[in-house]
Amino acid sequence: MPDYTRADVKARAREQWRGACNVTLPSFTADFSSLNEEGIRHDVRHAAELGFWGTLIASECGTTDEEYLRFLEVALEAAPAGFRIVSHLSFDTTEQIVRVARRSYEMGAEAALLSYPPSFVPASPQEIADWTADVAQASDVALIMFAVMTWGFKRLDPSGFPKSALEQIVGLETAAALKFEIGGPATMTAFSDAMHSYGKRVLVENPMEQYLPVQFRDYGVRWIGTSAYESFGGRVPEIFRLLEAGEVDKALEVFWSYQSGREAKGAFHASFAGAGLIHRVGWKYLGWLNGFNGGLLRMPQMRLNPGQMKSLRAGLAGSGFDLPADDAAFYAGRVG
Repeated sequence: MPDYTRADVKARAREQWRGACNVTLPSFTADFSSLNEEGIRHDVRHAAELGFWGTLIASECGTTDEEYLRFLEVALEAAPAGFRIVSHLSFDTTEQIVRVARRSYEMGAEAALLSYPPSFVPASPQEIADWTADVAQASDVALIMFAVMTWGFKRLDPSGFPKSALEQIVGLETAAALKFEIGGPATMTAFSDAMHSYGKRVLVENPMEQYLPVQFRDYGVRWIGTSAYESFGGRVPEIFRLLEAGEVDKALEVFWSYQSGREAKGAFHASFAGAGLIHRVGWKYLGWLNGFNGGLLRMPQMRLNPGQMKSLRAGLAGSGFDLPADDAAFYAGRVG
C-alpha cells in the first residue's frame, strides 16, 4: 500500500511532485510469449538514473490484463527509493479500469493516468463528469486526469473537452493533476484558461516538453507528465534541475541543444497524424538509442521502417547524443 490516503492526494501532489514523468513500455521475450522482466527492470532503473521523477507503466502495448499487473509489479519492485511509479488506466471496459486502479493502489503506485475507453460514448458533458466520478470513487489511487482530443469529445465542445465536465472532475478528492492537451491550434490559450480556472484545485500541466520553460517560468508548473521524454535521454530532467536552480540561461541552452532531435520526432509524429494511435515502437527505438532496453512490441503495432529510423537517428545525432553504431541490436533489446 502507498503511504497516502485519498484525503492526502491533492496536498501530496502539490508538495511532492517535482520533475518529469517519462514512459516505460513493456519488453517481451524473443518469442513474444511473456514479459522480459529483466528488460523492464533495466528501463525503470535507467529512467531513475537519468533523473526522472517517475515513470508511467504503459498499457496499450499488447499485454493481457494479468501481464499488465505483473508488468506494474516488476516496475514497482525495480524502482529505487523515491522513484515514483504511475499506472496506466487504458483498457477496453470500465470494469478493467476500476480493477487496475484498485490494484495499483494496493501495490503501492504513486498515481494512475486515467483514460476513457473507446466503448464510452457520452451524450453530454455531465455523463463524462459522472463516469469519471464513479471511477474516482471506486479506488483511493491518486488520479492524473487526462484532457486530450483522442477521446472524441470535440463534438461536445470545440476545445476538445467540455469545460463544465472539467470543472467537476478537478474537484474530485483523488484528482491530483490534469494532463491538459486540448485546444488544437489554440493550445496555449486553452492551457492558460485551464490554469486560471483549475490551478488552485489540481496540478495543471501540458506534458509536451517543448512547453516546459514557459510553463515553469510563467505558470509555476513544477511537474510534467506523462510523455516519452526518454527520447532525449536525460536532457528534460536536466532542464528541470537548472530551472529549479535559477539557471535559466543554462536551462535554455540545454533546451535548444536537441532541437534537431525534437524536429525529427515531430516530423515522425506528423507522419501518422489522424491514426488516433501513438507509434510506440518508434518510442521504443528512440529510448533504445538513449540506453533503454529497446525491442519490439506485440502486434498489432505500427511498423517502424528503416527510413523512419534513419531520420530519427539523424535528429539525435545532430543533437550530440552518443548513439549505438548501428540499429542491429534494437530488435532483440539490450537485456534478456
